[in-house]
Amino acid sequence: MTRAALGLIILFGFALRFRAADHPYISQWDEAYHALVAKNLTAHPLEPTLYEEKVLPADDFDWTKTRVWLHKPPLPLWLMSAGIAAFGEGELSFRLPAVVLDTLAILLIFLLAGELFGAARRPAGLFAAAFYAVNPLMIRLVSGRIPNDSVFVVAVFFILLTVLLFVVSARRNSRLFSAAAGASLGLGTLCISAVALLGLAAPLPLLLSARGVRGTVRLLAVAFVAFVAVALPWPWYCQSRWPELWRHEFAGHVLNHLDKPIDGHAHAWWWYLKILPVQYGGSALFIWASAGAALAYALRQASLGKNPGLATLLCWILLPYLFFSSITTKIYSYVCVVTPAVCLLWGCAAAALWAARGGRFRTAALAGLIAAGAQTSFVASERIRADYSTCPWNELYDYPAFRRVMFKLREVSGPKVLLNVGDSKSPQAMYYSGAPSYPDAPTAAVVRGLLGRGYRVFVLLEEEKRGGDVPPALKTAEFRGKIYFIPVPSPLAVDRNHPYEA
Repeated sequence: MTRAALGLIILFGFALRFRAADHPYISQWDEAYHALVAKNLTAHPLEPTLYEEKVLPADDFDWTKTRVWLHKPPLPLWLMSAGIAAFGEGELSFRLPAVVLDTLAILLIFLLAGELFGAARRPAGLFAAAFYAVNPLMIRLVSGRIPNDSVFVVAVFFILLTVLLFVVSARRNSRLFSAAAGASLGLGTLCISAVALLGLAAPLPLLLSARGVRGTVRLLAVAFVAFVAVALPWPWYCQSRWPELWRHEFAGHVLNHLDKPIDGHAHAWWWYLKILPVQYGGSALFIWASAGAALAYALRQASLGKNPGLATLLCWILLPYLFFSSITTKIYSYVCVVTPAVCLLWGCAAAALWAARGGRFRTAALAGLIAAGAQTSFVASERIRADYSTCPWNELYDYPAFRRVMFKLREVSGPKVLLNVGDSKSPQAMYYSGAPSYPDAPTAAVVRGLLGRGYRVFVLLEEEKRGGDVPPALKTAEFRGKIYFIPVPSPLAVDRNHPYEA
């Protein structure tokens, strides 16, 4: 019965994720950059590039214009690249690794519940797996519609796997599982840098409870060796090959998130709490009430020493929320790393209600179970009804028409360049067309130089302006017949919902 229920939950979770990922557009924040770099990695896996060819001068320290792209660690991009290599350049191909890994995460959550909760493991695991299967935040990330897309999905998977392996190593005193946990931790840092160390911090209470200080140190020593072997080669490689760019990305960008509002992402310290209902779906009242009640229950049980597994979940949840709430730059999906822990915490609380359904608090337990079931059903129906057909973050071009035009450009032989690409669509233009693409309106001097170097010059225009956006300097006899102007219509359909809520 348990296996059948779990199988249905996993199958349903996979269906939701596959459907969310199966749409013919590339979202620009940040999926377009990740997809383009992943496509380029198919040709040279150890050289992540945004612009394969820098036709025009650009700032290499600007992550939206650079040639070598070290803005994100490589593992999720390698997985996206593998999807492209295996299944072609269709949009679903580079999302499939995230679909598969986030579906596997549902199974890992069930298995982790079995290690954390003892006698209550089966109901807790099923409840937690169901909560995660329908979670809006993770499904939106899998879809690519919101910032950090597949990168954070892969990171969540490896953090979850790391916690599970450390917990198993603590229960069994196994150095083999500890080594595997260290390797998984290293893979996590190749997804999300130091934040992946949450996979080590979260299980520490259980490690110490089960093995004591000496036993924990012995297991962690083995894990450390595996971690170093997996995590350090890539930073060393980048530092030796692109030292200035590597230092800029680490010190100049990553660390700036701590005390500067990068790209305008500044919010109050309580902002992540405010958006909990959006990230978990359904009733806002239920989300806040159930989260508060589950945290209170876990704190009480952990303080009494009844379940060190709950202490692991508390560390897993509270450390990221405290850290990300305290830094200046707050991005919507940063806290996705706690999603498995929140679902496990709710699963534990639901299992406690399930166990109490025949006791003295029968009425309250049944009411809580009914409310949890109604909430989960409502969130599931939201995900079933969610419409992913219209490209988000899109105001200037009709995306299907834009996509068709870019594919036609791919068929043009010889060196070519695309100019005046608006609406931040340069990465998508390069992905589809294979031509270097730039947002700037072309000047006569730039076009003259490109023509002199043997490039075919294409200029994107807004169809409704009927050529009114052609720079006057390019309407002279000098350029007649030498520049190709491509009009693209305005969007026939605009997604008015914010992608975080759609």
